[in-house]
Amino acid sequence: MSPQLGIYLCSYIDNVAALEDFQNSTGNINMQRISLLIGSALCSLAMIQTAHAGTFHQDWTYSIDAFTDGSGGDEYEIRGLATKETEDHIYISISGESALTGIDSPDAEDGNIGWGDLLFNFTDQDINGANGSLYGIRFAETNDSTVSQIGVFSDVTAASVSGTNGGFDHLQHYYESGWEQPNTMGDIATVQEAYAYIGETDPVLTSIIDGSFLGDIEFLSAQDASAAGLDFEYFNAAGGETHTFRLDRALLPGGDFIATLFLECANDGIALLSSFTSSTNNSEAQDVPEPSFVISLLTLGFLLRRKVSL
Repeated sequence: MSPQLGIYLCSYIDNVAALEDFQNSTGNINMQRISLLIGSALCSLAMIQTAHAGTFHQDWTYSIDAFTDGSGGDEYEIRGLATKETEDHIYISISGESALTGIDSPDAEDGNIGWGDLLFNFTDQDINGANGSLYGIRFAETNDSTVSQIGVFSDVTAASVSGTNGGFDHLQHYYESGWEQPNTMGDIATVQEAYAYIGETDPVLTSIIDGSFLGDIEFLSAQDASAAGLDFEYFNAAGGETHTFRLDRALLPGGDFIATLFLECANDGIALLSSFTSSTNNSEAQDVPEPSFVISLLTLGFLLRRKVSL
């Protein structure tokens, strides 16, 4: 069961908190209000199996990031991340302002700040707990990953390369520098949610340092991406650079996931919460949350909000 389930617990937690606040402020509890709060909480939990986190448009699932949280200027902005699943392929598109070859910068040891790698977490842990069991896609050939191939990897161990790219030590450093915005990481919308999943003072996992190569990716032209239904302009999130590619459907498992992507300096990042149907290489995806997992989510504070379908 993946951390995406935490999205659908937010209403439950909010209602419990409201009940506690009401009790603390009045010294007593109105039974009618209890009924309303409990009913709402149960409805929220009942939605767990059917709701989706992403924003849907033309068969693509989108996460839209804040447009003004790229530390260092507009060229460090990530605007959106989107996926589409078909019987044969998974399509992925990234909207931002950086070319695939990155940004020339004297702050980086190699003179270039590039894209990190796209990391998929299908487990029931936050990204640090799942490190070593992640899936990853290296799509930028000149970045600082220690794997040499472009493509899809399993059993991924990721690490931060922000220290060699003049970047932030951790998310607390980033936010305390004044870069907090609504939709701070797209589907991870608040600082509290980002701390819960990424870590407050943990190094930001940006790049693959080890993994097992599974297969290649194929880049699409802007025309082919549009023909496949991609439409960042619908959300006013079309950046100066859009990188779209596809991979064989069987290369990634089915189930709920959180996908994260940062620039190597951790000056901006985005998360997408969604799911893929079961594929030929993974039949273990589950639909019903286990009680122990629900409890662990409450403890970890995955207060991730549910987004609407468009």
